[in-house]
Amino acid sequence: MMEDTKFSQGDDASLYPKLAEDVAPDVEDDVNDYQTELVKIEDEIATLKQVLTAKEQRAAELRKMIGITPLSQLKAELNKVQSTQAYQKTSETLKNAGQATASVFSSFGSSMSSKFSEMKNSNTYKSFEEKMEGVGSTIMRRDSGSNKAKVQGRERVGSVNSGDGLSGTNDQPVVQQPVTTGTTDNDLPI
Repeated sequence: MMEDTKFSQGDDASLYPKLAEDVAPDVEDDVNDYQTELVKIEDEIATLKQVLTAKEQRAAELRKMIGITPLSQLKAELNKVQSTQAYQKTSETLKNAGQATASVFSSFGSSMSSKFSEMKNSNTYKSFEEKMEGVGSTIMRRDSGSNKAKVQGRERVGSVNSGDGLSGTNDQPVVQQPVTTGTTDNDLPI
């Protein structure tokens, strides 16, 4: 009897042996029925889309006649959403999370403030501060010394007379000369 069986041409043909003369007409009929049903359903879907579009247009016209704006619609939808239990739970959860985060940052700020106070009172910080004051005063002395030299240099430059006798006033050209301070980078403490 195995000799009379044939396998279908599908993917799993080796698993389901079928008699060729008994199965073939039934499968073709089923496929034709399915295709016919599919065409009908697709037509209904297209018709329903057209009806829905027409109804949405009519609803928009009515809203416009009544004076309902898209913004007021949005507000109404937002109010609906805010009144739902899911929104309220989420809102409460986020509020609690925000409070917890604020608490963490507040305690972090307090902790950092107290640590900075402790650090400022430590011997290491005071020693560092004294060294920085020494460097700062050295820089200030050096800078004020170079400013005096610059002022003196300007006075010298301003008094230079080129002797070309332009109109006998102070409109004479000024010759500028480089100013040196007398200190070098090697003179600075390290």
